[in-house]
Parts: sequence; structure tokens; C-alpha cells
Amino acid sequence: MADSPLNKDAACAAAQSDVAYSQLVARIRLVLTVSAVLVAVLDHAGPGPANFTALLVLSAYALLCAAVYLCPRCQPRWTRGKLRHRLDVAVSAAVVAAVGHADIFPLVFLFFAIVVASLRYGLAEGVRVTIATVLLYYLAAIVTQPEVAPARMLLRVAVLLAFGRVIAQLGELHILAARRQALLREMNQVANPRFGVDRSMTAALEQVRAFFMADSCLLLLGDPDTGGHALRSVHADTPGVVAPVPIDAALARAMLPAPGTHVLLFVRGWRGWRCWRDVGGCALAHAGDSAAWTAHDPGALRELADLLGAASFVSAPVRFGRGKGRLIVAAGTRHLGRGDALFLARIAEQGLRAIDRIDLLDRIASDAAALERKKIALDLHDTAIQSYIGLQLGLVALCRKAAPGNPLAPDLDKLVTMAADVIAQLRDEAQRACAAPAAGDAMFVAALRRQAAQALAAYGVAVRIDAAPGLALGDRLGAEALQIVREGISNVCRHSAARSASVALRCDGATLRIEIVNPHGGAAPPPFQPRSLGARAAALGGTVVQHAGPNDTLVTVEIPL
Repeated sequence: MADSPLNKDAACAAAQSDVAYSQLVARIRLVLTVSAVLVAVLDHAGPGPANFTALLVLSAYALLCAAVYLCPRCQPRWTRGKLRHRLDVAVSAAVVAAVGHADIFPLVFLFFAIVVASLRYGLAEGVRVTIATVLLYYLAAIVTQPEVAPARMLLRVAVLLAFGRVIAQLGELHILAARRQALLREMNQVANPRFGVDRSMTAALEQVRAFFMADSCLLLLGDPDTGGHALRSVHADTPGVVAPVPIDAALARAMLPAPGTHVLLFVRGWRGWRCWRDVGGCALAHAGDSAAWTAHDPGALRELADLLGAASFVSAPVRFGRGKGRLIVAAGTRHLGRGDALFLARIAEQGLRAIDRIDLLDRIASDAAALERKKIALDLHDTAIQSYIGLQLGLVALCRKAAPGNPLAPDLDKLVTMAADVIAQLRDEAQRACAAPAAGDAMFVAALRRQAAQALAAYGVAVRIDAAPGLALGDRLGAEALQIVREGISNVCRHSAARSASVALRCDGATLRIEIVNPHGGAAPPPFQPRSLGARAAALGGTVVQHAGPNDTLVTVEIPL
């Protein structure tokens, strides 16, 4: 028995959060229990200890089921989760042992426990409950009915075991279908385009890897303009954003086995010391639609598996924008199956459409931003820079008119120097606006430190930048975070008397956290809400929280990723 690629705890978490489903199961359990109590009272063979014991057990369990159904929020912890259906099995076995014959209600309870366990927790838990049910039923029947022929008892056990296995398999398929639909729905929800295609693609590949419980998920795409190939690889311990990495032609050919339009499945078999070929492995290809699985060259797929360091992998063709390539999921220990390969093809066809739209929006926005930056640079040169140049020339002429012993001469020289610095900064900004935006996390940290240096030079505020090592935000999110930090430093410089501040940036994979701290010397400022920071954070789906401590003020910006 091999488990499907399911995290059973994650699968049941979604089901347990469905209040309506939980109430339905509790209602069915209560109806069955009350019905069993009525049958034990009205339809029994006569007074005796066996009937009294069964009635006592069923009555106590009926009270428990009524409490669970009527007060769903006041349930003790031991009545939640897997213990419920396991308690159904124990009660059914106790009733069978007390009654002394195979009544209909103990069997109904047994099947009910198997159905609930299978639909909520999948194949493994369904089979466990089935085996426990069969053992308890068999032992109770042997103790209370020694006169029954062993062959007849084994027949009942075999039927119960077969039905339980079928129900468990159906429950596994139900959970798998629900999780597949949930994955496609999550991947088709358009992420915030401000985060950029790199972060969105990394998140999508990580979702695929986690779904299959694989070691890595790779996306290899070809560039039709240059003829080269770029690879994105996401592993279980991959932090932050994964950018595409160019690879050479030989590696690309090894990772793109022919035919390029087929779904591929490879499972490494076991090779004994007397075997000349793998046992239990497979190398298959599927053409899509209603085509059947066909044998594929095992040598090429085995080489790719060796390259990936995988015991099995599935690969599906993918088209992203104008590029074509393959989406690959590789597992180091567990074996992927045919259903996994076909679902990966569905992910490649449908699940990446939202990211493809983000990529298109990103290119359109980049082109529009380039044109806007060029227009702003020209406007900046024709207006602000020319005005400062005129101011500089006027100050120089004023300095020349001043006598050498004039007490205002040093101040005039300082103003001339400041005007020259401002002109140089404006020209640098205009040149950077015309050029393409620099990418890379090193540039992001350098921009933060440059902003801190400007705050020290202009306002005398020493700002310490504390960026987490390996902080990877991508170009678009990095630009948004830089604007938030700039606004926060500006607020400290303009609205407080602090002579120092610190900015900390942390990213745990799910949330970007920016903390801006400045001391206030014990005089806590009145509560305030930074509007501009709040607007920028809200545009990214984040929040801003201000907290005034005994010695400092903390502004925290959290942006979900």
C-alpha cells in the first residue's frame, strides 16, 4: 500500500475547518446512536446483563454525541480529530461483545467510522481503521459466539475488510481531487503584479513542489530570440526569490528529452546483484488527451534522473509567453505515479496562466515606466536643474560682489557649494531615470545605505541599516520597499528630534517585515498613523503599526508575500 502524494494533516485541516461538514458528521453520528438506543430498548431478546450493558454503553455515547452536536465550540480536545471515529469503532466493538450477536447497528457504526476516517484523512487512516475494526469485531465475535463456525466468521471478516479497503481508496481519491482543485485555484489567483514575475513564479513552483512532497521543482524555458535556455530551480530549503539562471546547450539538451510534446514519467527500479536490469522501475511517455502510455527510452530518462539526483521524476511540456520548455518535479525517495504526471501536465497548461499574465503586465509596465522615466528626466533637466543653475550663478555673482572682509562671505560660499551638490544630485537622478533600473539585491542594500548617508548629511540623523543576510526581494518589490524606507527615514528626520534611527528588514518567506525605530528620550509622542506609509503598504496588501515604547518609537510595516 503506497500513500498518494498527500499531506494528510494538511488535507484534514481544510476539512476540519469546514463547520458545516463537521456538523453534518456529528448529526449523522447522533441519529445513528439514538436509533441504536431505541432499538436496544424496544427490540431486544429479553432482560439480561448483555442487553443492559449494551444499553448503558449506547446511552452514554448518545449523550456524548448530543453534547458534541449541540455545543460544537465547547468540545474537549480529546473529542476532536481522529479520536472520534476511533471511538466509534471502540463503542461498536463493545456493543458486539455485550449483545453477543452481530446486530445491524454495530456494523453500521463500524462502516460509519471507516467512511469518516477515509473521507477526512485518506487511504492510510482508512485502512488503519478498517484493520482495527476487523480485529475488534473478530475478537468480540469469538469471545461471545464460540459456537459460530470459523469459516463463516472469516467470511464476514473478509467482506468487512474488502468493503473497508474500497471505502478508504474512494476517500483517498476524494481528498486528492479536492487538493488538486485547491492547488489550481490558488495558482490561478493573480498575485500582486508589484511583486514581479520572479517572486510569483518562485511561489508557484514551491506550491507544486510541496503538493507532490518532492525534493525539487524545476522550470526550464527557451528564449526564441537568443536560442538560449534559462532554469529556475526550487528546493525545500530555497529562500526568497529564485531568478532564472542561463544554462549551456548541453545541459539544456539533457533536460529536454524528445519528444518535446509528451508527458514523461521515470521511476528508478531496484537492481539486485544477479539482475541485469531494474526491477519495478518504469520509463513512460504520454502524448496527452486520450492517448495511452507508451514505453520511452530508459537511458535518456535515467541520465536525467542521475542529473537531478532523483529516484523518480515527472516532466510536462510548458509554454510561457513566447518560450517553450519543461516543468519537472523530482523526488529523491518517494515514487511518483502516472496520475502525478498527468496532473503536472494540467498544472503546466492551466496553473501558470496567471503568472504568464503577470509577466505580460510586467513587460508592459516596464516599457511604460521607461518612457515615463525618460519624460521625467527631461522635465527635470528643463525645469528644476535649470532653476538651480540660475540660482548657483546668482550666488557666484553675489560672492564676487562681496568684499573680502564681508562677514557673510563664508555663508555665501556654503550656499554655492550646497547648490552645486544639489545640481549634481539632480543630474545623477536624471541619468538614472533615463537608464534601465538596476536589478539585484546588492543594489537594493546599496540604495538603502545611500539613503542613510543622505539623511546624515542633510539632517544630521545617523541611520543604521540592518538588512537580513540573503535578503531577496526582486526588482519590483525591492523598489516598493525602498520607497517605504525612504518615507520612514524622512518622517524621522522631519517630524522628530531624534539624532539616530535604525531600519531593520526581515523576510521569513511569507512576510516582509520592516521596522523603523527612533529614540524619543522619554517624551513619548502622541499616537499617530503615518498616512503615506499606510497607503504604500495597503497597495501591497500590508499593514502599518506604530508603537511608542518608554524610550523609543517603533513603526512596523508588514507585507505578505
